[in-house]
Amino acid sequence: MSVRDFLDEVAAPTPSATGGVVGAVTAAAAAGLLAMTARLRRDPTRAAQAEALRQRATELAGADSDAYREVLAAQRRDRDDPGRSAALAAALVGAAGPPAALAALAEQVAALAAEVAAEATPALRGDAHTAAALAAACARGAAILARINLTAAGADPGAADEADAHAAAAARHSP
Repeated sequence: MSVRDFLDEVAAPTPSATGGVVGAVTAAAAAGLLAMTARLRRDPTRAAQAEALRQRATELAGADSDAYREVLAAQRRDRDDPGRSAALAAALVGAAGPPAALAALAEQVAALAAEVAAEATPALRGDAHTAAALAAACARGAAILARINLTAAGADPGAADEADAHAAAAARHSP
């Protein structure tokens, strides 16, 4: 899918590419930018770490999409279905998982980007700082999504609290 096609999908009035997917793709892009910066610095260890984070963020985009499909399926159940409320609550709890995981991953991206930025030349520092800022924004958005889903489910907010902590830590790594 081209960038244009992806952005068209995001803008379409359908729930195919929601905030969780966009956040995960953005975190993957931030990790990719970080991997490039580390490679240009000839830092294969950090480049490999960034690549692993990029891969995991890409997986979370798919997981978020799958989880949201479960929420939509539960919402489509007949309102008179006695199992609808429980199914919807379970789906919402499940949909909180990918963004909660994304908040933790984005914190790792932001922290690694801050390390790379601290050692980068001025020519590369901007890309590392951009990766950190993007990752921090992804962590914040992911924490918000996790909390919305858990609140809607009437579930324990512990995972959302942890996601908030990851978002706050990511923000500290961002310029």
